[in-house]
Amino acid sequence: MAIDSHKLRQAGKIFRKAVHGARVPVKTVRANYDALLGTAILPNNIDRQEIDVGPVMADLLIPELAMGKRTILYAHGGGFISGSRLSSRNLCASIAHESASRLLLPEYRLAPEYPYPTALEDMYHAYSWLLHQGISSQDIVFAGDGAGANLVISLVHYLRSKSVHIPAGVIAISPWVNLSCDTASYTARKCPDPVFTRDILSNQALLYTFEGNFSNQNVSPIQGDFSDFPPLFIQCGSEEILIDDAKRLALKASNAGVSVILDVNEGMWHLFQAIDSLTPLAHLAVRKIGKWVRGGMDKAAMDGPVPCMDEQRSAR
Repeated sequence: MAIDSHKLRQAGKIFRKAVHGARVPVKTVRANYDALLGTAILPNNIDRQEIDVGPVMADLLIPELAMGKRTILYAHGGGFISGSRLSSRNLCASIAHESASRLLLPEYRLAPEYPYPTALEDMYHAYSWLLHQGISSQDIVFAGDGAGANLVISLVHYLRSKSVHIPAGVIAISPWVNLSCDTASYTARKCPDPVFTRDILSNQALLYTFEGNFSNQNVSPIQGDFSDFPPLFIQCGSEEILIDDAKRLALKASNAGVSVILDVNEGMWHLFQAIDSLTPLAHLAVRKIGKWVRGGMDKAAMDGPVPCMDEQRSAR
């Protein structure tokens, strides 16, 4: 697939205002991120309930067709310093719809006001809330994008250290799993990413925690042990700086015997799934996620075409 440089420039222009930098304070980044991705009306007739999950509030998104008790616990992205329920509702509603699953979206607390481990602990409390509702760990799937993907993978390591049952699967969208930012895609002289640079991500990492903590498996989850890890679906764009993180994660987990799908979308940028007006691949990417969840996190379920839930419903 040929890379559409015009679309890449468009994506860069749209996202750049929501990226932290020396001239853009955190408060402004947060407002811009919500303005860019937030929406007042949810797609696909998704019902939204506001839930108290302990230290923080959360959205519970319920699709028209929800299969059993299956629930996705979603951690939004935003580099640990921005992002919110508002900014993630649209994408999460689409994922809930395509996966025929309820989705819990916590408003975890952000750095630098609340540095590591606050966000991870907030996600832990949200998971505990689901378990206390009588939902089995085998009916729960973790998911997240960017820093959110970091949090849900770290949460699996954290649960295992506490001997708590882990979820049935993990969806990692453009996972940022190496806060040291020291692999080839970070250090390349000509990075194709239209949004992020190594400096931007390194500065965000230092707002989240101190440099000496980057080797902690609950901070950079690529450092953890992936033996007996749940099935993993990794999705990213070919033109983003985090592609090495996605590939390293897939390789390490696969070498540990984990069932892994790595879905690299050619010509796409970070979080392309969230702005479907820029590319039709956004819808298709979310459908792939939904198909994997509906198929029981089984690689074999991904063979063949990827119908959306609306097509499946009309075929019945």
